Amino acid sequence: MPLRTLQRVSRQNAKPVYWQVKEMLKASIERGDLKPGEVLPGRLELCRLLGTNRPAVDRAIAELVKEGWLISIKGKGTFVAEPEAQRTWGTLTFAVVWAHPTPQRGGAFTTKDNIYWGPLLRGISYAAGDLEVRLLFRHCPPDTFRDLFREARVDGLIVLAPHVDDETVLNELRRDRLPFVATSSAYEDDSLPCVDTDNFEGVRQVLEHLWGLGHKQIAIVNLALQSTDLLRRWEAFQELMGKAGIALDPRWTVLSTTYRWGEVDRWIEGVEEWLCSVPLPTAIVAAAYDMALIVLKALQRQGIAVPQQVSLVGFDDPASAAFLEPPLTTVRQPLEAIGRRAVQKLYEALREGVIPEGTELMPPELVVRSSTAPPRGDS
Repeated sequence: MPLRTLQRVSRQNAKPVYWQVKEMLKASIERGDLKPGEVLPGRLELCRLLGTNRPAVDRAIAELVKEGWLISIKGKGTFVAEPEAQRTWGTLTFAVVWAHPTPQRGGAFTTKDNIYWGPLLRGISYAAGDLEVRLLFRHCPPDTFRDLFREARVDGLIVLAPHVDDETVLNELRRDRLPFVATSSAYEDDSLPCVDTDNFEGVRQVLEHLWGLGHKQIAIVNLALQSTDLLRRWEAFQELMGKAGIALDPRWTVLSTTYRWGEVDRWIEGVEEWLCSVPLPTAIVAAAYDMALIVLKALQRQGIAVPQQVSLVGFDDPASAAFLEPPLTTVRQPLEAIGRRAVQKLYEALREGVIPEGTELMPPELVVRSSTAPPRGDS
């Protein structure tokens, strides 16, 4: 039996015992000592040959099965996989890429403690851990995405929140069969592989809540239409207000494509000027959490009470939303679940030997707090 040539595990080796067993078996397969289709000896026999215990052998075999070196068939045993399967089922490496990283004070970029990226990255990390996928994290412009396949030798990309203008690059990746999944984005071409919140549903929940309270004079503050998510929210707002027979007043639409996440201070004065230049709406929808903070601060500076004079709704629900004054009614996005699903979607496609396809939308949840109330009777 070829395995008789194996060395026994070394207790002096700094590597874990299971890892030694795994590498010995893999080396035997690579040398051809164990040939495709050949059955492995039983677990107890392997323990005897390698001088180790059953848990170490079980874990080593489980990892080799997951990586595609072995195939386990219940009731028949564990077999060496064919070479094609070994190549397909090797350990995968995904690059998690920010095309548009968020500037923070001091020039650093957002990390796991950010209210948006934090939950998203946790989901990505948890799923990668479950699937034993390696992760690389990169900040790079969209036109360099394809270079990662050659230079970093990655198997696929998780693209974080690409912008509206990045659709061309994503289509080029798909055309060239370079696998990726985008998060926090949804394009009109829903065949692009994306995982996102159902933004239409989120806006629907917001407007039905406000309509239910009696609001019809509803403004929207959306400062980042370069984001596909925020563009989808604006489109949903227009469509749903139109279907409800409520004409959009251009004085109550504050739109921009120049806002960058985290740049709050310079926008507060602009919103204050807007508030002073138009009749006060009875409710304001802020298209993101930063924007809700901007609007809330501007209202407070102008002495406008929330919700007594104007109701306010935001998007995203970090812990701080419940401790604002007043606590914010907002749309909670399933960010961790989006991160998990993006990794799973890419992993599943690669394991099947195909390119990821199709946009998947996850349901949001409206969290009602004290920043919304019926409009004043004299509004």
